[in-house]
Amino acid sequence: MPTNEPQRMNTIFLPQSQCWRRLKWQALARSWSRVAWVLGAVWISTGFLQAAESESVARQADAGRQSALTNSAAPVSPSKAANAPARGGPSLLGAEHDSELPAPILRLMQTLDLPAQSLSVVLRDVQSGLEPMHFHAQEERSPASLIKLVTTQAALDLLGPAFVWQTPVYVTGPIQGGVLQGSVYVRGSGDPKFNLEAATKMLQSLKAMGVQRIEGDWVIDKSLFDAPAKDPGAFDGEPFKPYNVGADAMLVNFNALLLTFTPDAVLPVAHMRVQPPLWGLRYPLTVPLSPGPCADYRSMLMADFSQAMEIRMGGTYPKACGQQVWPMAPPRPQEYSVRALAGLWRDLGGEISGEFKLGSVPKGLMPLWSQDSPTLAEVIRDMNKYSNNVMAHQLYLSLSAYALQKGSDVASAHILRQWWKARFTAPEPLTQEGSGLSRDDRMSARAFTQLLQYAWESPYSAELIASLPIAGIDGTLKRSHAAGGAHLKTGSLNGVLGVAGYVQGKNQHRYSLVVLINHPNAAKARPLIDAWIEWAANH
Repeated sequence: MPTNEPQRMNTIFLPQSQCWRRLKWQALARSWSRVAWVLGAVWISTGFLQAAESESVARQADAGRQSALTNSAAPVSPSKAANAPARGGPSLLGAEHDSELPAPILRLMQTLDLPAQSLSVVLRDVQSGLEPMHFHAQEERSPASLIKLVTTQAALDLLGPAFVWQTPVYVTGPIQGGVLQGSVYVRGSGDPKFNLEAATKMLQSLKAMGVQRIEGDWVIDKSLFDAPAKDPGAFDGEPFKPYNVGADAMLVNFNALLLTFTPDAVLPVAHMRVQPPLWGLRYPLTVPLSPGPCADYRSMLMADFSQAMEIRMGGTYPKACGQQVWPMAPPRPQEYSVRALAGLWRDLGGEISGEFKLGSVPKGLMPLWSQDSPTLAEVIRDMNKYSNNVMAHQLYLSLSAYALQKGSDVASAHILRQWWKARFTAPEPLTQEGSGLSRDDRMSARAFTQLLQYAWESPYSAELIASLPIAGIDGTLKRSHAAGGAHLKTGSLNGVLGVAGYVQGKNQHRYSLVVLINHPNAAKARPLIDAWIEWAANH
C-alpha cells in the first residue's frame, strides 16, 4: 500500500470537531497561496509591460529610421505616433507640450511686432520621429496656399503620378478637298495646363488632317465641371488679377490674357501684343515711350478695362523697362475659351462658316482623336513651384470629375474628407476649392506634420518633393535668403504667411518643417520664415 494511504485513512476517521478544524486550516492555506501567486503574477506582468513599453518606443524609433533609409511605402500610423509618450528633450509626434522658442527667434518676433500667439511651428525628424520643436501645433489657422499640399497628395494617391487629362476632339462630317463637311466638338477635360502651346497644337492637328475650312460650327463642351460663375473681384476686389480666375472644364491658357510690351529700337513707341489673340478684342498696337527709370510701368500705362471687349492705354511705357509681360484676367471670363480658340484658328489661317460657341457633344459621337496633357507629376511641379491657384482648383475638381463623371467643389470636398479620415488622426482640413484662396480655409501645423510624414513615406514622395520650391533657387522661394537645401511650399494672403515642407539638417537627417503665421503684420515676417529654415537646417 502507498505511504500516503494511512494518512488519508486517518484523516477520514478523525473525530468530527478535529476534522473540521483541519479542513478549515487547509482551505485557508490554499487561499493565501492563491493570493501570493496572483500578486506575484501581477508584479511580474507589470515589470514585463514596463519593459515592453520601453522596448516598443525604441522599436518605433528604429523602425522610423529604417523606413526612411529603405524608402518604405508603408506610413507610420499617425494614431500610434500621436499617442507616443513624451521624453526628455525632443519629443515624439503628438506630445503637445509647447517647446520654448529659441531666443534669436523671440528677439526677431519682437522686432517684427509679432506676438507668440500668432505663430504655430513644428519641426520633426521624419526618420526618427523626434520633434525638436512644436509650438501651438494644434491651433487651426488660415493656411493660404499651403493647402495645396493636401490637394497634391490626395491627387497623387487617387489619380496617380502618371495620370493625364485627355481632351477629345470630334467631327460630324467627312474631310474633303480641305473642307470639313460638318462641325467640330471639343469636350473640356479639366486639363490644368491647356496653355497656348496646347491649344495651338490641337488646332494644328486638325489642319494637318487637311482641314482648311469648317462648314459648320466649333462647339466647346464644358459639362465635366459643375462650376458656377465666379465673381473675380469677390475675394479681394481685384477682378483683373489672374489668380482670381475661376475653374473651367475648358481652361485655355489659365483663362488669362498676356499683354506684352516691347520698346521699338528706333521709334519712340512700345509695341503691344495680346496673347491669345482674343476674337473681337480691340486694343492699341503701340503706346508712347517715356524716359526715366523703370518704376511701376502698369500704373504709368493708365490702362482702362472698363469696356468689356476693348483695352485702352492712356499713359506711356518707360523705355528703361525693356520687354515686360503683364498677365491679366479677361473682362468676360465666360466667353474667354470660345474667343481664344476662334482667334487662334483665324491666326493659323483657318476659316469657318459657322461660329465658335458653347454646347454639348452629341451622344454616340466617337472622338477623332484625344490630346493628352502633361502627367500629373509634371502638372504639380508648375502648380506648387509658382503656387498657381487656378491649376490647384482644376486639380481639386478633377478628384470628383474622374471619380463621379462630374466635378464640383462639394463632391471633391467629400472625397478629400474621406481620403483624409482613412489616413490621419488630426482633424481634416477645411478648404473651399483646394487652392487656399479663401479666408475660410483652416488647418493646423499638427495636421500638416502628419501629412508631411505620410508623404515622406509614400511611394510618390519623390514626385511631391520635386514639386516644391527650393529655398534661394526657384519658384516662390527664389528670393529667400535661407540656406540648407530646403524644399518648401509657401503660402501667403493678407495677414497670413507660412511654409511647409522638408529641410536637410546638418546631421544629414531630413526634417519636416511647418511654420504658420496669422497676424496683420504677417507680410513683414519673411525674415522670420528664413530664420526658421536656417534654425531647422542647423539641427
